[in-house]
Amino acid sequence: MSEALSILDKDKAVKLVSGNKKLADDLLAMFIKELPDYKLIIKKEFLNNNKDVLRNIIHKIHGGLRYLGAPALLEIISQTDIEFDDLSDEQLETNISQIYLEVDRILELEKYNQS
Repeated sequence: MSEALSILDKDKAVKLVSGNKKLADDLLAMFIKELPDYKLIIKKEFLNNNKDVLRNIIHKIHGGLRYLGAPALLEIISQTDIEFDDLSDEQLETNISQIYLEVDRILELEKYNQS
């Protein structure tokens, strides 16, 4: 994981939705609102070793991230989604830990921006 990737890149988000700032802001707000639920689902399904549901939720998040400016989370989610079937349990656990970290960074940044 590259430390140089930013948590959020709002300019990139606007570009990803053809310059529509309001749409970019709305999509990002909706995604951030869902992040705690995504994190809980990932944790539950990983702990229950339910890899089919885990794969599906990671794939869903990956799809949503394609239209948002969250480069660091996109990188680890993309890697996990693409390589899911080839990851050892240990590698999957490492990736999920990194996903948690990036989700927490986004939520903390958002909390900071709202205060």
